[in-house]
Amino acid sequence: MAGEIRQNRISQAIQRFVGKLMISEYGGTELSMIMIQKVKVTKDLKYAKIYYTFLGGKSIPLIQNTLEEESRQIRFKLAQHLGHLKFIPEISFVYDKTADEILKVEKILDEIKQESNGDEKK
Repeated sequence: MAGEIRQNRISQAIQRFVGKLMISEYGGTELSMIMIQKVKVTKDLKYAKIYYTFLGGKSIPLIQNTLEEESRQIRFKLAQHLGHLKFIPEISFVYDKTADEILKVEKILDEIKQESNGDEKK
């Protein structure tokens, strides 16, 4: 129980810090258009997956490559922020497809609604 609480607190701290970092450090780049959706930290606190969505127009693989290149620098800044931890988690970035899936479902629902409205008029 106590381990889960600590795991959640560290996840939330990483999420807040990386979200702010994207704006403050990468404000003029495409990385400032990233929104951190959630962070999952392993039970041993050695690895963290940072799930993000991207609001810009560039391709996701390009953003993913940029994040992978910057991950060491981001982890270094995270270590400075979370200095009280014995180990700083290795971080990896994962694109969160949830927003894309929601848009697809909404589009399908709109098409169904338009079709049903067209059938009612006949």
